[in-house]
Amino acid sequence: MANEKIKYSNGCSPQELESTSTRWYQDSDVGTKLSGSANVSMSGGSISYVSPKTITSNESALSTKDFVYIKNISGDDVKVSFDNGSNFLVRLSAGESFASELSSSVATVIIGTDGTSTVEYLSGT
Repeated sequence: MANEKIKYSNGCSPQELESTSTRWYQDSDVGTKLSGSANVSMSGGSISYVSPKTITSNESALSTKDFVYIKNISGDDVKVSFDNGSNFLVRLSAGESFASELSSSVATVIIGTDGTSTVEYLSGT
């Protein structure tokens, strides 16, 4: 497919717990919700979606991708490596997800777990 793209957005709301309260408030140091969006052009025009997939170890699931979205549907924590398994920099608990445009220096994305997890992922090339 020619001229494919993925548009994604994300945001976070930094919060702090006051020492005299049980409520969480917007972090006074940051003072705002952080958000952003991006359009990722697919160099190869290929989008792939896999769901559900059960994993029980480290799997080299995604190679040579421009974009990746990974969600831990259920089970144990899922870990994600962008350097062929040397470092797992992202950890997702059940229900959490991660999305990012990838640098051309990322050859392989490894998705792993120390138990059993069900994941879904979308990737674009």
